[in-house]
Amino acid sequence: MLIAPLLQLALLQGSQEVQRAFELMLGDPAPALQVAEWVQGKPIERFEPGQIYVVEFWATWCVPCKVAIPHLNELSKTFAGKAQFVGVSVWEHISEKQPYAVPEFVKEMGDKMRYTVASDLVKASDGDGPMAKSWMAAAGQSGIPAAFIVNGEGKIAWIGSPLSIDKPLADVVAGNWDLAAAAKKYASDARAKGVVAKLRDQVTKAKKAKDYAGAIRTIESALAADVTLEPIFGLEKYFLLVEAQRPADAAAYGQRLLVQVFADNPNALNQLAWSIVDPQKSTRGDFALAVQAAERAVNLLGGKDGNSLDTLGLALFKTGQITRAIEIQTRAVAAAQQEESAYESEIRARLDEFKSAAKSP
Repeated sequence: MLIAPLLQLALLQGSQEVQRAFELMLGDPAPALQVAEWVQGKPIERFEPGQIYVVEFWATWCVPCKVAIPHLNELSKTFAGKAQFVGVSVWEHISEKQPYAVPEFVKEMGDKMRYTVASDLVKASDGDGPMAKSWMAAAGQSGIPAAFIVNGEGKIAWIGSPLSIDKPLADVVAGNWDLAAAAKKYASDARAKGVVAKLRDQVTKAKKAKDYAGAIRTIESALAADVTLEPIFGLEKYFLLVEAQRPADAAAYGQRLLVQVFADNPNALNQLAWSIVDPQKSTRGDFALAVQAAERAVNLLGGKDGNSLDTLGLALFKTGQITRAIEIQTRAVAAAQQEESAYESEIRARLDEFKSAAKSP
């Protein structure tokens, strides 16, 4: 079974040292707070020198935001007098059928949301509001909740999930935050994300056109420029080789992923194996390779991870090793129960399938 993220990239143009991935980066002056309405708390006209601020973006329809808001509320108490919190509602789905409802939402949150709250827009609009544009879009943030720390100099000191803000905020408040170092790392990470997104777009276009050879060349050119990108693109390259009907090249590259690129990464190994045996996919790779990758993932995870055991069980079944598949899948069910996995019923159903196959003549 697989639960895994996927990244990508493209070739950089020009000097990386001077290239800015986004308009708004760490170390830049914080944009103004241009809101349509202050819903709760004292309006913030400007960022006062010496005062630290947390500016968080959320929406009434956003489920993760409802998890983050109480956390921020507790932090606002912890750092009372040291940091001022403001939650700005963005991307609200305002229409005649769905009227503006931020004040009602804040009222319902009650004691879980006592910090200052504002709205980017209070009526239907064809586009985003000024806060969504000057903060979120400018910083390349496409998801909420998202938070920004503004330091005492009025500069952006940190950008990220509100659920990960505790340590950075404590360091900024204590005067221990190395903004120069943080800005350098953030810029590097942001460039990589931008490059990855650009290359993914190129590869996706080639795949849609069924130009698998072109997609492979695009990835190989990127890897030639920067081999550290291989963990990101390795899986994609493998399946492109399969799609291009180059079985010998796919087999050789699959072994490279197994023993070099993904050798010590159990999640990547499980992703490789599951992508080969996944019943929902039409493209198939080498089932023997899937067994090898899943076996290694299971061992790296101590033989107790339900997802990797499930992957190994299915890979063994696909290769005709039904007796061992049942043994491994039985362990997968036990692990899923222990983990209270949402996939327990699916894993158990596979075990039943294996047992039925074993009884068939």
